[in-house]
Amino acid sequence: MRPRYILFMLVLTFIFMQLTAPSFAQETTINAIPLPIGSGARALGQGGAFIAVADDATAASWNPGALTQLERPELSVVGSFLSTHQDFDPGDTGFSLGDEDVSRSDLNYFSIAYPFKVFGKNLVAALSYQQKFDFHMKIDFDQTLVNPLDQSITQQEIDFESKGGVGALTPAVSMLVLPKLSIGVAVNFYTDEFFGNFAWKEKTQVIVANPESIDTIDANSTFKNFQAVNVTTGLLLDIWEKEDKRLTFGAVYHTPYRATVDRVTDNVFIISSERFSDHRRESFTVDYPMSAGAGFGFRYNDALLFSMDMTWTDWSEFEQKNEDTEEKSRPLGGVSTDREIDDTYAVRFGTEYLIFRQKIIIPIRGGAFYDPRPSLDDLIDIYGFSIGSGITFKRLSIDGAYQFRWASDADGEDFGLTDTHFDITEHLFLASIIVYF
Repeated sequence: MRPRYILFMLVLTFIFMQLTAPSFAQETTINAIPLPIGSGARALGQGGAFIAVADDATAASWNPGALTQLERPELSVVGSFLSTHQDFDPGDTGFSLGDEDVSRSDLNYFSIAYPFKVFGKNLVAALSYQQKFDFHMKIDFDQTLVNPLDQSITQQEIDFESKGGVGALTPAVSMLVLPKLSIGVAVNFYTDEFFGNFAWKEKTQVIVANPESIDTIDANSTFKNFQAVNVTTGLLLDIWEKEDKRLTFGAVYHTPYRATVDRVTDNVFIISSERFSDHRRESFTVDYPMSAGAGFGFRYNDALLFSMDMTWTDWSEFEQKNEDTEEKSRPLGGVSTDREIDDTYAVRFGTEYLIFRQKIIIPIRGGAFYDPRPSLDDLIDIYGFSIGSGITFKRLSIDGAYQFRWASDADGEDFGLTDTHFDITEHLFLASIIVYF
């Protein structure tokens, strides 16, 4: 075999390993814009500051302890439309990175909640499904390589795309244990995307144009059998109440959990018109961190509400392990677990004003937040705001909300693209329908 051909194969193999080896690391809450902590257009319209409010059928996704505020059975359905734009700066890497736009719509949330009494105590049981992670992403870039032996030029085009998501089926129960204190617990059973037989799929295509031929690599990975369980506990406390005014405190804790997932990879190589194929099946585990949050809700009168939340997430134990090789790494760019990841603290503020009309209520909502996400170096600072409105009848509420988020100069190493940076903008629309029985 010619030395040049051997070198060319080694270069291709290296590129392929760099592209595919860390692909599992692209966990949605890290390398794509995270979804909101909970769901519902009402909560989103208030900037997601909902831990101490959570008084509708989406409460199980924010604070299960607040479910006791429901006075009658409720059914909720939430749909979403998410559009993200990533503006890459390749720096001095030699890459030519294009801007990327990805849009998609999904069933974001579904729940039913039923209040009743046990031994004279208010108790609410609920069952919900929520999309937890969104894996839709695209990265396309070009690179020029120079062969050190004869200075020949090789042009490469690399296209990466992923799609899919992970959801959770969640039974929850909440009880009023004291006149002003209720507690609740929810068990989250994580599973593959609700409407598919996989969690997410990744497709990588490498086209290499060299003086002798055009060679390709097509790598297709399917991640399936995603399984994990964790518990969310919450409480809601009435701190102070006078006439129409009410001050509440809410707290929530999410336990850490370990997810298992299978990765099935099918690779096809076409090198100098010769076809090679490779099929692999691997199992991974990923340790996800614990998180906790607390907030206040202040209802000034029947029409006006203010809310504020703070959440903390411990990322120190965030790592993945290959079950076959026992090798551990960070789910950020596939780097060593020696790399530290800082904890994140998010702050959210929201308000709601209700306009009362005959037989209907029209809400006006707004919110703002600082919601950083972890990175291999400094935290990625993400800011955003939201607005929302709707209409409420006696037995039906229809709400809509819009959220805008942005981040600047994020580190591309999280994607496996060292020495690159990117900016992110995101538009999220939620539409909710709540039926009261």
